[in-house]
Amino acid sequence: MPDAPQQVGGKILVVHDYPANVKLLERSLQAAGYETLAACDGQEALLKVQSDRPDLILLDAVLPKIDGFEVCRRLRADEATAVIPIIMVTALKDTEDRIRGLEAGADDFLSRPFDRGELLARVKGLLQVKYYRSMLAEREKFHAVIQDLSHGIVITDGQWRVQTISRRAAELLRVSDEGQVGRNLADLLARFQVEPSLDALRRSATRSVSVELSQEDARPPRYLAGRYTRIEGPRGELYNAALVFRDITEMRRKEKLKSDFLSLFSHKLKHPLTSVMVRLDMMNSGHYGPVPQAMADALRIAVSKIRELSDLIEKVLAYAALTATELERAGQLVEVRDLVDRTRERIAQRYPGRPVEWQVALDAALPHARAPEELLSIVLDNLLDNAVKFSPPDQARVRVSAREVRDRYLEVSVRDSGPGIRTQDRDQVFTDFTQLEDSFTGNITGIGLGLATAKRLVESWGGLIDFESAPQEGSRFFFTVPSEFSPPAGENRSA
Repeated sequence: MPDAPQQVGGKILVVHDYPANVKLLERSLQAAGYETLAACDGQEALLKVQSDRPDLILLDAVLPKIDGFEVCRRLRADEATAVIPIIMVTALKDTEDRIRGLEAGADDFLSRPFDRGELLARVKGLLQVKYYRSMLAEREKFHAVIQDLSHGIVITDGQWRVQTISRRAAELLRVSDEGQVGRNLADLLARFQVEPSLDALRRSATRSVSVELSQEDARPPRYLAGRYTRIEGPRGELYNAALVFRDITEMRRKEKLKSDFLSLFSHKLKHPLTSVMVRLDMMNSGHYGPVPQAMADALRIAVSKIRELSDLIEKVLAYAALTATELERAGQLVEVRDLVDRTRERIAQRYPGRPVEWQVALDAALPHARAPEELLSIVLDNLLDNAVKFSPPDQARVRVSAREVRDRYLEVSVRDSGPGIRTQDRDQVFTDFTQLEDSFTGNITGIGLGLATAKRLVESWGGLIDFESAPQEGSRFFFTVPSEFSPPAGENRSA
């Protein structure tokens, strides 16, 4: 009774100059479930290997044009074919010839007449060897590549046991690059404060999450930032995890210097400005005696400008606080319409005498936003202020709307009737201290921190901010904020 075919798979190149032997080998291999190719000389064999990439080669030692030993040497010299197993099928039994074959790179020998069971056993064994060789070669390439990257890389298995750690990662984490394989990721990062927490990362089903690592008790403190990425198996289980990060310590140091300077500068301005404001209010109220009409008009303008300057200082203080402290991610429920109405009133007081056509399109059934109210108020204030400021003074039109988007987040939109933003200026819009003028005139109020601050705040609660604009067609700025029905932060959101 014939053996049942073993459906093991694999492509095998049979190289022999005698067609009957080729047919005999092919029948045995095909019956066992292998795909076969054939070549009748050494030169054809090399061409077939390059074009068809077989998984294993049965190679005769004595061949026309190029003999089997030379074919073997050339295949082993080429990185692309070096891992292909080679079995030399030959009548040669002399020890010297076998040594010559091994030196050329042959993995095994099979003498004629061969036994079918022995042939299939050796083929199956060497195909397994080839698989592990390929895996090892790929792993070595991967290691060689990541060792020279400026980012640190840590890869774990599904149980968070370290499989790979790059030299740069070991350096950034201040551990030896030896002896870390097999260590639990939580132990590896034990000296760092991780945001989001390691527990949150374990529970998260999100494919990729931004992470920050801080070691503030170190001297000097160290700050790292990067991404944690889940690699899932066929049933959605965690198969591997990859942590890729870079050193942002110097960036944080410069950020703190900038925030400290802005905070000190603003506080130094705020005290004398408050004193001037109080005196002007006292004069305007008649505390020092009757105020002539011409003087009252001048006082009103002065008070308006001082309030404008006070608003700028408040924005600088808010910005400095954002760069100096960690932003609060949790927040209370905020009724968006009420917040928009209060912000509109504040803007109207800021621009007295400027007519603005307001359109507020907010559904009565719109869910509440979930964010710190004072931070959400700053974002709205900056967007509405810009919409009025950059619209023509005699025909300012501002439309505020909101809708539910992915994951029950809210998208709040502010459209203006201003000059629009040129394509070449797009990358500068959310940059610190940026105002988009063809040439600096100083006529645009503000110091260019409003949108940079808004971006920081929106991203602090996991939202996105962007805009659509075209020259002479106005702009639409929009941002997302969690609603009362959004999933908890770090869970069930796609990357």
